[in-house]
Amino acid sequence: MLPLTDEQRADLTEIRALAVDSQGREIFVGLTFEESVFYVEHGRREFAGEYTSRADRLRYLQLAEKHDSAVIAAEIERRNENPPLH
Repeated sequence: MLPLTDEQRADLTEIRALAVDSQGREIFVGLTFEESVFYVEHGRREFAGEYTSRADRLRYLQLAEKHDSAVIAAEIERRNENPPLH
């Protein structure tokens, strides 16, 4: 499992931001396990005000964009498969 608090995991599950990869490991939607671990760890360091390199910051931002795009695409697909009833 990713190093998340129960509250973080619950929030991310609610918005369908987490998935399980082919090896049964928890991941962020759209990211590999290794990317997901980096994403969590870098986010924690940045939130704590710790210095991160420019390369790590750029990688984090790229992963955030990749993850966000995948979450949005999955939600659009889900809504198209189950359109709301009017």
